[in-house]
Amino acid sequence: MQHQPLIVRWSMPIAIMMLFVLALAPIRMLSWTDWFSDQVQVVILPIAGPIEFVVDFVVPPEISNPLASEREKVIADELDIVRTQLLQTRQENYRLNTLIEQFTRGAAIMPNLDVRQVHRPRSSNLIGDLLVIRTGKIQGLTQGTVVVVDAIQLLGKVTRVNDRVSMVRPITASSAQPILATILLDSSGENQLRCLLTPVGDGTLIGEVARPTTNETWQVRIDQEVRLLDDQWPQHAQMLMIGNIERIENNESQPLRQRIVVRPTVADLRRVSNVILRLPALDQTDGGDS
Repeated sequence: MQHQPLIVRWSMPIAIMMLFVLALAPIRMLSWTDWFSDQVQVVILPIAGPIEFVVDFVVPPEISNPLASEREKVIADELDIVRTQLLQTRQENYRLNTLIEQFTRGAAIMPNLDVRQVHRPRSSNLIGDLLVIRTGKIQGLTQGTVVVVDAIQLLGKVTRVNDRVSMVRPITASSAQPILATILLDSSGENQLRCLLTPVGDGTLIGEVARPTTNETWQVRIDQEVRLLDDQWPQHAQMLMIGNIERIENNESQPLRQRIVVRPTVADLRRVSNVILRLPALDQTDGGDS
């Protein structure tokens, strides 16, 4: 068995004894240890930055410093409030710009007639086929007032009205009366074709038209606009949008006529959130109940 040198066997007890003595010695007697401290700093300082980065990565500052975490949370909450207000302002600005654009388009339908356009929200309630509008006689509504959505899309007429609430029957309601319309066969609207449209209760209206001549200009096509042209409606409502041709069907019983299916530009007239009431300064032809 090989014996260890004496210095190796006694090194650990000697080191423990020295540490014990230094721990009990007065501080003024330990100034000579500063030299060792300086040498340790020379070794440690160059790697202190990377070590601190690693520590912050493993233990985030918000965990190691609760006060800093609370300050950051307050600032983050304030930034979130400002951001929310900014988004709300942008949304309101977009809504107002859209409303102005709709009023402008609506006024262009009959520019020679003095029509007041009133924007109102509708109630979430439905009574059968009727929409409930939170506006009534106090705001000038009468039975037969024309109601549109998106500026020019015809929605229907007011059928019942009291002081603060009115009811509107959409043109697509199964209980609505048929309406006379005209198909714009070209973009200029110079060539038109009359038709009678009847609601079928599925959000569309169906009508029959005489098959046009072989002239390519007079062909009925899908997506062509269909507009109101009915003396039973007020003059200011003429040429409002009814919808676009969604489908063209052949009529087997009447080969010289075609059946068209028209769908409004709004997906479901019963589910609109806002409407525009067209109130003429002087009623031109009251269309009555629809």
